[in-house]
Amino acid sequence: MGEKILDIDQMTKYAKELRELRDQNSDLEKLNRDLQQRLNDLHGEYLELRYKLKNTVSQEEVLVLRKKILELQNELQLKCSTPEGKPPAG
Repeated sequence: MGEKILDIDQMTKYAKELRELRDQNSDLEKLNRDLQQRLNDLHGEYLELRYKLKNTVSQEEVLVLRKKILELQNELQLKCSTPEGKPPAG
């Protein structure tokens, strides 16, 4: 009879541990889903930023364009002025 009481106590203990492990597993599964969603969101944002950065000009391209603009401005100023500093007639 003593063995049966011990077995029932152990079974109760194991059942309680099993319930706790199932609850813990459920919590971990929920956390995993949440983390997976956050990862998917961050990955989407990363891809969007990467796409935007690919479509922007580099610093080198900006400097080349700036130099060309300055050259054209200087050329235009030279064409629009005479040696006396007055615009050409006509």
